[in-house]
Amino acid sequence: MRIIVEGDSDKKFLECYLKYLNITNYTKIVPIGGKDNIINHAELKKEDFIIIFDADDDYNKSKINIENQIDKLGIKNDKIFLFPNNKDNGNLEKLIEEIAIHKEVLHCYDNYKSCIDNLINEIPNLKHQAKKSKVFAYMSGFGFNNIKAEEFDLTPYVDFDNIYLNDLKNFLENIFK
Repeated sequence: MRIIVEGDSDKKFLECYLKYLNITNYTKIVPIGGKDNIINHAELKKEDFIIIFDADDDYNKSKINIENQIDKLGIKNDKIFLFPNNKDNGNLEKLIEEIAIHKEVLHCYDNYKSCIDNLINEIPNLKHQAKKSKVFAYMSGFGFNNIKAEEFDLTPYVDFDNIYLNDLKNFLENIFK
């Protein structure tokens, strides 16, 4: 069974988490380049798959978008999970914030953001950072920006036993065990 995800960060996270859960009976994790690209993957008709995407700013709208794309391909599939917890708005980065072990590093980014907020009207062309920047800063602080996928290990930096992951854990275990 394939796992369809939006991007490489999702793939790397799930590889680590599935390894942690000792789940190995999936075919592969396929990043398709964004939430609107399911429709461009007619090959999904040939193999059983699950979808793990971000809920983004509107859980229901995101789920409907996925269901509509699957329907246009003529596929029936109800194996969908939306980060962070399959019920709330958010994304993988929100999930990682919740399970991060070193919250103090995340607080440093909050200080940076406050500083930028104070300067935004004083410096031309200064922009707020993307919402995902906080978690990217957390991860790059531990050197993840230069690590190959097979060497990528989150376990020292996130709590894979955190109750915030229970919904994802149950979803994956129900499908793969």
